[in-house]
Amino acid sequence: MQYSQDFYIPQKKSIAKSQHLRLEEMMMRFSRTIVFLAACVLLLAPAGHAQATAVSPQQLIKDTAYNEDRDRQRDSFWAYDVDQKLGQNSYAKRQVETRDGPIFRILEENGKPLTDAEKKKEQARLQHLLNSPGALARNREDHEQDEQRMQRLLNLMPDAFLYEQMGPPSADIVTLRFKPNPAFDPPSYEARVFHGMAGTIQINQRLRRFVAMHGTVIERIDFGYGLLGYVDKGGRFEVHREQVSPTRWKTDLVDVHVSGRVILFKSMSKDHYEARSDFQPIPTDISLNDAKRLLDQAASQNEADLQSDSKPK
Repeated sequence: MQYSQDFYIPQKKSIAKSQHLRLEEMMMRFSRTIVFLAACVLLLAPAGHAQATAVSPQQLIKDTAYNEDRDRQRDSFWAYDVDQKLGQNSYAKRQVETRDGPIFRILEENGKPLTDAEKKKEQARLQHLLNSPGALARNREDHEQDEQRMQRLLNLMPDAFLYEQMGPPSADIVTLRFKPNPAFDPPSYEARVFHGMAGTIQINQRLRRFVAMHGTVIERIDFGYGLLGYVDKGGRFEVHREQVSPTRWKTDLVDVHVSGRVILFKSMSKDHYEARSDFQPIPTDISLNDAKRLLDQAASQNEADLQSDSKPK
């Protein structure tokens, strides 16, 4: 998933520059950090090996985080449709996961099919990705950084928040309310943003899986006493999970809305909505060329469907 640079920082060789760059990177990746809360909810053991037990909310989070950390290492690649809104623009995409990171193809933009020129541009972009070692390395590095960020957030969950159960469970689903743990000392800008949230988490207590998460930034988060920047109070996010096989769950909804200001009074806004559907398992050894063929097939099928829908009935 590609993100544009949001902030400008003058090129000055100073200690302040490195501080500004670190903060800029944190802010640019804020919505991605929220997205990776979803990725903290990966793949638990089969149902036959899980038992529902009466445990405290804090212990339930610890057990679930442990299981997800263990099973996150298991390869599981999928292809799926993506309906995405970034600010004022919307996209329909098909995405395929590979060992070099996910690759995607845009099928529609702002509710309209791509023009011939836009189709050629998409083909050229994908072909460049597959044929350019540098572009492919960046795609793989971005994916690896995302995985590392996911791991950091997963490790924070048991200690960063306090949890309490909200009412009795509904079948296997228990809902926990979470809020910042005042005894937790965030070790990074990223952790400070994460720690500044409160909301609810739904967990399948039998399988020890995260099912959904709703959160809000409860207080303005200042950096450098507000001189370096801040994240506004009231930012919100929602993440939901879908069971796609007897043992696999995937994130099918990410909805993020945050705003703030950082460095030289540059404003920032992150409005990111992403719904995923039609999950199809693919081989974990799929080649990039085969992944691209799947994307090309999806584009052809989408075009045929649009033409069929446009015919009078």
